[in-house]
Amino acid sequence: MTASEPWVHALDAASAPAAERARAAASWAAESARQDRILLQTCHRVELYGVGPAPAAALPAAEHLLRVATGLESAVIGEDEVLHQVRGALLAAAGPRDVRLTRLFETAIAAGRRARAGRTASSASLAGLALRWLARRTELKGRPVLVAGAGHMGWALARAARKAGAQVTVASRSRDRAEAAARSLGAQATDLTRAAGQTAAAAAVAVALAGPWEELTGTLPPTADLSWPSAVAPHVRGEYLGVDDLFAGGEEPPPGYVESATAIVVAKLAEYRSWLEVKSCA
Repeated sequence: MTASEPWVHALDAASAPAAERARAAASWAAESARQDRILLQTCHRVELYGVGPAPAAALPAAEHLLRVATGLESAVIGEDEVLHQVRGALLAAAGPRDVRLTRLFETAIAAGRRARAGRTASSASLAGLALRWLARRTELKGRPVLVAGAGHMGWALARAARKAGAQVTVASRSRDRAEAAARSLGAQATDLTRAAGQTAAAAAVAVALAGPWEELTGTLPPTADLSWPSAVAPHVRGEYLGVDDLFAGGEEPPPGYVESATAIVVAKLAEYRSWLEVKSCA
């Protein structure tokens, strides 16, 4: 790693449990306001990207972020959600940023788009994987499934539940967001307080919330919780799938995806480092 190359301090589900990743995210949040830092958070990882003096455990950032953005480091190889999260991290870094970080994230996003454009078959998603786990535990077709969360992952869970033939209700802390998601999917909408009282009648529950679902009581039906950290307290869990339980993956990637995405990473890495060399000499 050259002195001018960005570094990354990274934790994922293989190296740190969700609680430790949450503490790291909280610790790095203030630091990420600096112009020479960008914080990336996904279901399975929290990563602080920076330039300048690197923490002791930091690694070279360029190849790592390219692999993350192309889905090569995901639980489901080639999944689409992570590219949305990389793009969101760059957008959330409001204000001027060090051009080396901005260029790296833009290069990674371009690599992720190019890798997915070359797919001959769709990759699975974390939401699809979660719904298949639920379907192995209870019949979903024609039955009520409650989806708590109307963010990007909540929409993905609701779409997957509708695809499975379930009667979906979307709940959110924002009734407007729940209604927007429900309208787009032909589903019902409610708020989290009312939804907590509907869990006993649901065949399954899928959760993607930023924060705990405190209104829950009793024991839930089969529940897939893709929140990070978990939104579902241990005392209300029955059959339960947490986001870290999906890290092992198990889904086959689309044919040829790993090879083609790896070649794109190599090409884009060379492109970025060539730009970095020119930039450092300017």
